[in-house]
Amino acid sequence: MSAPPVRCEPVWSDDVSRFVAASPCASWGGSAAFRRACERTLPAWPARVFVARDGARVRGVLAGYLERRLGGVWFRGMPFGAPAGPWLDAEADRAEVARALWAALAAAARTEGWLGGDVTPWGGGGPGIPPAADLDIGVVRADTASVIDLAAGPAAWRASLDNAARRMLSQAARRGVTIERADGDGLDRVYALYDAQARAWGLRRVLPARFYRELLAPPTDAALWVAKRDGEVLCGVLAFVSPRETYAWWSGSAPAARAVRAFPATLERIAFECGSMQLNLGFSGARDRLVDFKRQLGARDVEAGIVDLAPRPRTPYHALLAWARERARRDRAGRHGAGGEEP
Repeated sequence: MSAPPVRCEPVWSDDVSRFVAASPCASWGGSAAFRRACERTLPAWPARVFVARDGARVRGVLAGYLERRLGGVWFRGMPFGAPAGPWLDAEADRAEVARALWAALAAAARTEGWLGGDVTPWGGGGPGIPPAADLDIGVVRADTASVIDLAAGPAAWRASLDNAARRMLSQAARRGVTIERADGDGLDRVYALYDAQARAWGLRRVLPARFYRELLAPPTDAALWVAKRDGEVLCGVLAFVSPRETYAWWSGSAPAARAVRAFPATLERIAFECGSMQLNLGFSGARDRLVDFKRQLGARDVEAGIVDLAPRPRTPYHALLAWARERARRDRAGRHGAGGEEP
């Protein structure tokens, strides 16, 4: 079977949305709430939806948004800084369809002069199909996701932890920490903590608070868990929730949270309340202490590739802009560990 033709469509059509929701690669990554938040709060970020069609039938989808900044354009695979797609038809030659989608994305990057971007292939609870090297799309950078298996239930997961980990998880409650699934309540304070952490790490691409507020508005598959002590917000975690997998997308934490173990206790609460087969704690960007912390929680390492798109500047100015941004990214990686997710 030859690969079906691929078109770049500027919007999510109804049949594409239905296909993504029903695909074997389906996950929280195709979130309709995420798309709604982008459309309503990031109007300057147009969608790019690459769709492989065999006649009227959708065979595959690879999607993202174009971030425009300082006159340059970067492609951000959705949802930003997290893994998702390509979404592929179970009855198609998945490798052929994935190759066609990646080739179409590479062609668009050249035609439109993208200065880079990133996509993390993922779907169905595990790594997706990366682009072949001969497509010259960029560099596939290896990283490790940390995934907690909840298939036997959260109680079985907790019982499988060693004594030290269970004691760590119990400390927050003994020290007066309460944790609730708060939806929009507490978002402003968690966002302020998140924003402060991101800027301390040198990350400047922080999405506005209104984006997260819209993301949490019903109907949504996003949820916010907030930990408090004596009325003070200590930390919060925003996650995408689906039956197959819940993904802890971003978090904010106050310095006081560490002493009372509020953050690991919040992850435990998510594990018990999400109802998913697994809880994905995301990538650690080669930060050994963060990897070790996730392993304490019983997370297994899942190797995956992050696709860093090659810059395709069309003018000397754009070449300089791409160089400056890449240098800033490398400087951050040198300080905090290679890779990792950006807000």
